[in-house]
Amino acid sequence: MDRMTTTGDHTTETAHVPLPVHIGRTVKLALPIVVARSAMLVMFMVDTAFAGFAGARELAYLGLGIAPQLTLMLIGIGMLTATVVLVAQAFGAGDHLRCGRILRASIVHAVLIGIVTFALSLLAEPFFLATGQDPVIAAGAAKVTFVFAAGIPGLLLYITSNQFLEATGRPRIGMTVMIVVNLINIPLNGIFALGWGGLVAPAGALGAVGASTGLRWCAFAAVIFYTVAAARRRDDPFGVLVTAAAWRREIAVLGGDIGRRLRSLGLPMGMAQGVESAAFATVVLIAGWLGETALAAHQMTMMLLTFAFMTAIGVSGATAIRVGRAVGRRDNEDVARAGWIGIGVSAVFALPYVAFYAGAPGVIAAAFVDDEAVIAIATMTIRVAALILVFDAMMAAVLGGLRGLGDVWMALVLQTCAFWIAMVPASLIFAIELGYGPVGLLFGVLAGILASLALLLPRFRIVSRRPLQ
Repeated sequence: MDRMTTTGDHTTETAHVPLPVHIGRTVKLALPIVVARSAMLVMFMVDTAFAGFAGARELAYLGLGIAPQLTLMLIGIGMLTATVVLVAQAFGAGDHLRCGRILRASIVHAVLIGIVTFALSLLAEPFFLATGQDPVIAAGAAKVTFVFAAGIPGLLLYITSNQFLEATGRPRIGMTVMIVVNLINIPLNGIFALGWGGLVAPAGALGAVGASTGLRWCAFAAVIFYTVAAARRRDDPFGVLVTAAAWRREIAVLGGDIGRRLRSLGLPMGMAQGVESAAFATVVLIAGWLGETALAAHQMTMMLLTFAFMTAIGVSGATAIRVGRAVGRRDNEDVARAGWIGIGVSAVFALPYVAFYAGAPGVIAAAFVDDEAVIAIATMTIRVAALILVFDAMMAAVLGGLRGLGDVWMALVLQTCAFWIAMVPASLIFAIELGYGPVGLLFGVLAGILASLALLLPRFRIVSRRPLQ
């Protein structure tokens, strides 16, 4: 008889459940993860909207300033995604104490990655000038880069702690925290970016990013407080509560054997994320060559595309967790079914965004900026972005399936080919050589995502049929 056994918030699945149950479990796990991931990006979107209200130049500062930091941040997130995979596999195998060890090793790595990312922000202005950006834009964007980078360690720590909760059956905690900080972020953006209430002088993009930076640290504090409180309340089944001496040993050996496994799995994940993010950042630089107005419109469109992608990332996370748990149970059949169902669910979840972006691009653009020239361009680029969404969502889900299996190096190679051999050259050709401008950049993005999907789907089919190790 198919059933689920539950202890507190922790759910263990038995094998060989019917297809509708598989779909229901994927959706149930995915929904809070989708909300949490989307809420993370809503903070970026609120920052973008308030920077746009402050003027097209402030929006350009924001778009250029966060582009390289987003790449570094997403590399870090990619590396730390190994947390959810390893915890899901240990949870599926019933090794709960190992889940706690993985969390501690991941926190150590999150701190180190955050420090390195912040240090690199000091090189922002020379980097922007070296890539041919306008000196005035480069100077303003570099300030945004620095303030944004100050929040990245907090964000990485939040993500690591929340992934532990998600993989152990408590995805609603991170969702709730991110909803609350987003509600707070709106008035804070108004105060610091636009000077609402006359409390401070309006600081445009810098004020918007500063508000979000502080809230990312607050999100981590809330999640780790819950994790510690829950451990004390339930006799610490995951071994979360350890002494300061144990933490010092963990730091000294960088997580020991688990840290090595985390790095071996996380490094190619981070590199794959970096390959993709750097390709998108390169497209942003190409948009900068097209002028301030084109850059602002492209930044808005990519923010909308990324917002829809957060739903896909949520389903991808659920897919990785369910595949990882099946790996822990050594169940090949459930591995394949969990992966393919995740891909299908991700495509369905993208359809509302497709309808909205294709049906009301002008209305959406006007919600972010009041510059008519930017709105005119963004109306066209948002409509093209709608063509990308389903394929983008499927790509994310199949990556989640491969990560749940631990098959990450080949995914890195395939992603590199898709985004650097297909997307970046196609963006240059469509936007510059053929003269399509910002719309051409989106055609290039579509080419890269289609290439990625065409490579990743056969890979998952092959790997999911192999005997589990």
